[in-house]
Amino acid sequence: MTEDAAKGLEPSKRPLTSDERDLVRWLVEHSESEIPDLLQQIERLTVFEKCTCGCPTVYFALDGEPVSSKGERIISDWLATVNGDLVGVMLFQTDGRLSSMEVYSCAGTDEPFGLPAIDSLFPYEDAPDRGFK
Repeated sequence: MTEDAAKGLEPSKRPLTSDERDLVRWLVEHSESEIPDLLQQIERLTVFEKCTCGCPTVYFALDGEPVSSKGERIISDWLATVNGDLVGVMLFQTDGRLSSMEVYSCAGTDEPFGLPAIDSLFPYEDAPDRGFK
């Protein structure tokens, strides 16, 4: 078994979907990152790995070269809903390059789910106001 397979990742050489691209763009635009040129990277990203658990988490390649997840740092961290369920959405960078987008179930469900709609994203501090704890 490869190390990536042990982590629940599978190869996936493909372009970002329009929904992934739009979500990554929104996350960059709403991050507190001071890293220049992140927006310019979006059109050059592809997906080289994806999670196998049923969540829409993806790992990026930039200009065809996989971006290492070693030393990743969160640059954008939000909550959202998918089909009424609470999910977390995080965008990571490594050495100034977008590296991955993690979307996870806050309830820990094993059921597959898709990306949240951008209009469902909200900051953690708004969770109690929305009935989430």
